[in-house]
Amino acid sequence: MLQQLEETMIDAVDKIVPSVVSVTTKGLHRISFYRVAPLQGQGSGVILSKEGYILTNAHVIKGAKEVNVVLSNGESYTAKVIGKSSIRDLAAIKINNGNLQPITMGNVDSIKVGQFALAVGNPLGLGITATFGMVSAVNRTIQTRDLFLEGLIQTSAQINSGNSGGALVNTEAELIGIPTAMVPWSQGIGFAIAVDGVQAVFDELLETGTIKTPWMGIVGLSLNSGIANHYSVPTDKGALIVELPKGPTLTTGLEPGDVIIEINDKEISGMEELQREIMKQRVGSIMKLKVNRNNDIFDAKIELREAPETI
Repeated sequence: MLQQLEETMIDAVDKIVPSVVSVTTKGLHRISFYRVAPLQGQGSGVILSKEGYILTNAHVIKGAKEVNVVLSNGESYTAKVIGKSSIRDLAAIKINNGNLQPITMGNVDSIKVGQFALAVGNPLGLGITATFGMVSAVNRTIQTRDLFLEGLIQTSAQINSGNSGGALVNTEAELIGIPTAMVPWSQGIGFAIAVDGVQAVFDELLETGTIKTPWMGIVGLSLNSGIANHYSVPTDKGALIVELPKGPTLTTGLEPGDVIIEINDKEISGMEELQREIMKQRVGSIMKLKVNRNNDIFDAKIELREAPETI
């Protein structure tokens, strides 16, 4: 039985390695007002199509002036950045090779806690490497100073610096996630963007030729009884608008203190659900909102714009 498991893992690695690439970047890092220094980064990527489209993490190519890709067979290419979404931490790049082996997409609904998982990528710049573990949890949320990611897969498959943008696959060599983060002071805790988010970005890439982050342009809070009492709003469920920065919401008539209670006819309980629904849309989509203003319920519409990189 152990031999059979070993053979299954070997077969999975053999299938997945040709679809994973090493990504290196070159840029400039400002030391002072007068001095800059070269900065080099390392990461991984997965091949989306035989025509040369590759997906990686947005943070892998952040600030890059040059992006290079090395295939599993050692061939090296200069890549062009096609589009990126910093909020989703995903980016698409392209190389001039029309005979690549694309990765096979898995099904997010089939991902189960306890199933085996393989992380394949370019950790520490060593070259393509595979590690073995399991799916430890699903629908995890992590927040850093720069981004907020939810719906993540937590895995015990070892993820190190450089694995970002690579592949988390099941025993059938199907992609179930893109490794995006690790907890450096712990062992056996890594996170991956689930395959449904990856598929949505790929579909947008094929349809529009790029990827963009849809943006509504509000700063808000998820309501509970304590927050509702503090801000003197009449409901304890929904997304409370605290501030309207310069953005698409300024033209809708919405105001700080309004509570968004529905989006596209779907009731929401807070900002997390609001953000999740926005991420399902495209730039230019029209969102229908139901808003509570001092117990006066009214409808509003907003056209989503592309998020600025400073978000």
